[in-house]
Amino acid sequence: MNGFHCGAAERTRWLWLSLSGGAVLLAATAHQPARGQQLPFQGPPSRQEVRRWVNNLPAEGRKEAIRAFYEQYGAKMAEGLARQRHYQLPAEVDDDTHGFLFKRTPQRELNVFVDYPGDWKRTDRRPAIVFWHGGGFTQGNAGQFFAQANYFAARGAVCFRPEYRIRDLDGTMPHAAIEDGISAMRWIKKNADRFGIDPERIAAGGGSAGGCMAAVMGTVDAEKMAAAGFVGRDDDRAISPRPAAMILYNPFVDFFEPLNIRHLEEEALMSGEDPEDYRELYHAISAIENLNEDSPPSIILFGTRDAFYPQQIRWIVKCRELGLTVRDYVYKNEVHSWYNNSPHLEYTTENVDKFLVEIGLLEAEPKVEPPHKPISPGRAGIQKEKYDRKTDWDEQQRFRRYAEEHQINVIPFKHDEEER
Repeated sequence: MNGFHCGAAERTRWLWLSLSGGAVLLAATAHQPARGQQLPFQGPPSRQEVRRWVNNLPAEGRKEAIRAFYEQYGAKMAEGLARQRHYQLPAEVDDDTHGFLFKRTPQRELNVFVDYPGDWKRTDRRPAIVFWHGGGFTQGNAGQFFAQANYFAARGAVCFRPEYRIRDLDGTMPHAAIEDGISAMRWIKKNADRFGIDPERIAAGGGSAGGCMAAVMGTVDAEKMAAAGFVGRDDDRAISPRPAAMILYNPFVDFFEPLNIRHLEEEALMSGEDPEDYRELYHAISAIENLNEDSPPSIILFGTRDAFYPQQIRWIVKCRELGLTVRDYVYKNEVHSWYNNSPHLEYTTENVDKFLVEIGLLEAEPKVEPPHKPISPGRAGIQKEKYDRKTDWDEQQRFRRYAEEHQINVIPFKHDEEER
């Protein structure tokens, strides 16, 4: 097959809005009113102040006030939060990884990186797994999930790792990434014969923002997005982006969870946009809102110190209430993205394998050694900081009671254990 081979780049880091509690949006900024607009803030506003302000703006003069906010605060906020200044090829590849262009956007071209089983033939009808990287819709690269892709390729699946637009590089909001995810699923299905896969046996997976992508693929009404003007110009709209299963590593599944750190208001204002122009669209891509009796089976894995724990446990409960197949693995004391490195990479990969065999997407054979990836010193420092400061939601009475009432089992693994 024709494609391009990949080089290494910097590792992916998770970025979520790191301001806590009542912290201000900007450490310092100019205070001159833009275009004659006088904003009501005495110094840099807190996130709560911003939400109250924009949600109470009258229609008259609203757009001008939002433009003034962007020029005075929003653009500097986005610039101050940016961590990825340049495009990154996947940080992890091997000689069997091939890249293919699948979409051209106004910002840049997007590629998908493909890993094949060793005995792959174009005439095959294999299962496939699509993995999206995380990064808060702000940063990251398609190198994440290389270890899992290699493992599942050895298990017989063709694995895809698509790129999508991110805020730091492209100045986009999360819905642009969702549009790119839909485009990727349609392109992969359309080219199923080229890749020797069965278009009806494609699982969608990912972590954090990538988990959001996978969950949205299983629940979104793509035509509703297209009607709102968000569709790839070369998309074959006759092809559904819906996967056969969802693999959700500490996913973000609810754009309107009250306990979220980030909210639509800030996302829009950092781009100079009115959040009300996007509210209906974000309800359409809020995966938990759009679960129904026909949604695909899912597996969800997360820890009790994950920032998105409140919405993740609700995903489990709603899936059960709808009678859907859902396999949940909730780990005591684990933080966001803990599954990327050993020893957690091994058992989380085995959990996913077991799920895919259960739903008939994979055969039980061949048996393959689970992937192993020691954590780097830099990543270890980041993770230690999370363990030191992140809330354990399971220690809060209301969340523990909720989990107990809904018979959600919390697995008592320690983050520093050496053996499973």
